[in-house]
Amino acid sequence: MITIGSRIFMPQDITLQDDALHKKGSFGHVETWYYDAVFDNNYSIISLVNIFHMSALSIVSTGMCIYKDAKIVKQRGGRTPYKYFYGSEKEPLIKINDKQIIKGYISKDTKRWICQISMGNDMQGFDLEFIKTTKAWKGKTFLGNWLVIPRFDVNGKIFVNENIFNVSGKGYHDHNIYPIYVPLKNKGYQFGKIPIDSMNITWARVMKNRTSEELIVVLNRSQEYISIKPSDISFTIEKQVRDHGKLIPTMWYLNVDNDLLHLDVKMESINFHYISIPAVNYWRHHIRNTGTIQIDSVSRKIDNIEISEYLRFF
Repeated sequence: MITIGSRIFMPQDITLQDDALHKKGSFGHVETWYYDAVFDNNYSIISLVNIFHMSALSIVSTGMCIYKDAKIVKQRGGRTPYKYFYGSEKEPLIKINDKQIIKGYISKDTKRWICQISMGNDMQGFDLEFIKTTKAWKGKTFLGNWLVIPRFDVNGKIFVNENIFNVSGKGYHDHNIYPIYVPLKNKGYQFGKIPIDSMNITWARVMKNRTSEELIVVLNRSQEYISIKPSDISFTIEKQVRDHGKLIPTMWYLNVDNDLLHLDVKMESINFHYISIPAVNYWRHHIRNTGTIQIDSVSRKIDNIEISEYLRFF
């Protein structure tokens, strides 16, 4: 029997510096910058930068994937010695081998948070601009610190086999910091998001061990965020398959029922992509969200495709 923790996730406001490199006191922690985007032309991408902070032995790894119709068409990853990495501790700015990968700033004209993401080359890569449209937040989970910008408008170019595609769509970003020993004390997590008109639901199932989990649902609307009590959340796995020696969910239901929010959503994997990382088993799903949401007596239907993750340590 699985016990759901009663502690409510407590999100807080963030600044640009919160999304910058956390180098001080960095011995023994992992730091990750993750971006994804789903475009109107059925392409989608992810961008990932990982820093394994281990004093003089720190390592940088990067990854990028381009998908079409939920299937991988291009992927590229690698490791870089820390001496070829630059990260600002004041703002989101990351360079590898003097090439700018991430730059986040507040526009002087519009006062909006903008992230420029550039990875790969003209055979496989992208140059994208993420413009924040929802309020950002940060908080603590079983795993560590979790910073989230739930929704962006995304525009730019993707490159596939010397073909250039102009793209526009919706994006997401999170920034994670957790101690190096976390895989020894925790089982993993499952995560996703549900865009609904100008609103957004971000959800996570954080697995501490075989019998203890943390359920998180955060609603973004009207430039505010609202965290839902775990007692108001129900998460049910309907289907699983075995892949690379592990049982992974391929259909599940998320329900919320309280005075503010009624949410009833089925999430079903369209396709998944397994990625092998040392000490980590990681599946990236493209899922279809279908169901309904009701807020303040106004009901809306949900039917969209998003990117979701399932991670198991060891």
